[in-house]
Amino acid sequence: MDAATLTGLVKELNTANGDGKTDEVVRILKKLKTEVEPSEDLLRSSKAGVAIGKLRSSSTSTISSLAKEIVKSWRDVIEENKKKRKRDDGDDGSKPVKKEDGSAKRVKAEAGSSAKATTPSVASPIPNSVSTPDTKEVKQETNNKNKSPSPSNSSSVEQRQPLSTIDSSRTTPRTSKSDGVDKSLKADNSDGASDPVRDKCVVMIYDALACDSTAQNKILIERAMGIEKYAHKSTNYSTGNDYRGKMRSLFLNLKDKGNPALRNEIVLGYISTEKVANMSKDEMASESVRALNEKIASDNLFKAKAVGETQAETDAFKCGRCQQRKCTYYQMQTRSADEPMTTFVTCTNCGNRWKFS
Repeated sequence: MDAATLTGLVKELNTANGDGKTDEVVRILKKLKTEVEPSEDLLRSSKAGVAIGKLRSSSTSTISSLAKEIVKSWRDVIEENKKKRKRDDGDDGSKPVKKEDGSAKRVKAEAGSSAKATTPSVASPIPNSVSTPDTKEVKQETNNKNKSPSPSNSSSVEQRQPLSTIDSSRTTPRTSKSDGVDKSLKADNSDGASDPVRDKCVVMIYDALACDSTAQNKILIERAMGIEKYAHKSTNYSTGNDYRGKMRSLFLNLKDKGNPALRNEIVLGYISTEKVANMSKDEMASESVRALNEKIASDNLFKAKAVGETQAETDAFKCGRCQQRKCTYYQMQTRSADEPMTTFVTCTNCGNRWKFS
């Protein structure tokens, strides 16, 4: 069933429900249950999920049970499609690398390109013992920690790498001060001028990456300098509010205790420093946060209230069933233009519905 047909059925369903035509509502629900192949785009464009989701609280048991069955089956199909896309496409559409040798080469290539991309263009004020990026060191650490990389290790950011550079047992956070490099950490300034704001941001990023890391100082310095460099570039080489807001956001997301996999991938070079500087908060989120966001998005297809006629809350009507004055109502022209509008009232306490002209 296409979107236009489904949208038409949803309108018929809303009208029949508003008029209190139970048999018609049941007929449309059964048709939707058997003929619709749900997808997120289809349900959003037609607002079918929201319309049927509201019917789960119907006072008519047949309607409510049918609505619950449809919502459950549609949600299951959507979740299964998401999982299938993740398995087939690695979440971001990239195809898995089939050969182990190719995977290992790709890991090394990415680590090497990341190191080159973040190499300072002029002499750095950092001591020689820690300032010179060493791509071989990255390769060596990758080989030592992950001696047999699998296709999943090189497919995408979504498929988290083994935490080979993370010490989960660390109780005291590692910082630039504890490593003795806080005074020498400087931003990568192409014009040679020192900027205290940028230097401080490099220290912040270093601290975020180092908090539970086992990587060597010079690797962390290289990553911190690269991230700050591209963040500065993305804000038009300014250190104003936009730049400071971006750096705060990067710092908070990178040091998140629940997301060690992101730090691990950045240190190993699976994610380039340029990409890190331009990642959104959703892209940097941990697996648990991503799963929660997906569940919320899926539930919102059925729980949103922005469907059907606009309704107003009032205490002007009294429910004949529960005697409460907690009602919503809307008006619709159901007869000729010279006739008064029909008012449809719903009790929010017991779900009772009635209408009058």
